[in-house]
Amino acid sequence: MNRVCQILGITKPVVQAPMLWITSPELVAAVSNAGGLGVLGFNAGTDVRRDTAEETAADMRAAIRRTKELTDKPFGIDIVPASADAAGFSTGIVDIMREEGVKTMVLAGESFQESDVVPFKEEGFTIIARQLNPSIRDSKQLEAWGVDIIVATGCDEGGCMPCGSTGTMMQVALLADAVEIPVLAAGGIINEEFARASAILGAEGAFAGTRFILSKECRAAEATKRNLLETPQDDFVIFTQWGGTSKWRSTPNSVVLAAVEANKAGNLDPAQGSYYESELKGNLDAGVNSGNSVTSLIRSIDSCADIVADLARGYE
Repeated sequence: MNRVCQILGITKPVVQAPMLWITSPELVAAVSNAGGLGVLGFNAGTDVRRDTAEETAADMRAAIRRTKELTDKPFGIDIVPASADAAGFSTGIVDIMREEGVKTMVLAGESFQESDVVPFKEEGFTIIARQLNPSIRDSKQLEAWGVDIIVATGCDEGGCMPCGSTGTMMQVALLADAVEIPVLAAGGIINEEFARASAILGAEGAFAGTRFILSKECRAAEATKRNLLETPQDDFVIFTQWGGTSKWRSTPNSVVLAAVEANKAGNLDPAQGSYYESELKGNLDAGVNSGNSVTSLIRSIDSCADIVADLARGYE
């Protein structure tokens, strides 16, 4: 049996990336019902901007319960390391996970400490670790601490990209050679062919974001989806953010083009606008509308069931 499926209790080795506002119980349940692992991101399913960890945790409880109404299959929740969570948002969500019996987390961040992993493993959580800037050294350390699955995040991905230049396929090959635990390919895994290519290099499953934005069940605005589908790949723009630790690839708009100019002037932390307004609400001049490096090869908006089945065939 595929090890990713065995570890996660699923039937197809496809994990939907948590994508903040544009995830929802409906999207997550559709992925899980199709045999993959749906993952609730922060603010999943809500249109309300929350200011406190308590409110955010309450929203997540509602999202979890709604997801359970829609599927009896496993699903996960996005968590950030304590070092990046000064306000305690993830701490509150983990408490809700315990109370609601959700035992799989996607631990995503720039850096990790032993305390971010070992206590959760001792409690029986299953952990998928998604490093913002993956390295062989850190992946081996995460494995030693007990992480179950490593995400090989390449610079081909959409969303918050690594700052380096290692592409997805090379990242997969490096990390699959370095660790004994399963590796998921992240960045440009849009169909069976790309999945199969990653499998040849050692991936045992896909960690997909952009492909699920362009799904029927994703609640991203129709304008957002059309913009991703219709923008020529040559027109996507990349800019650096967060002091040089991350990059964004986006369809062009005034905010994104201003960020590129700010980079040229030495500002490595330019404004990225509002993800909520741009991707969820479809105000395409409000902020990034991010996609992977092969977004233009996605030809249609399909059901999660069809997407999961297509990607999974690459790992058969």
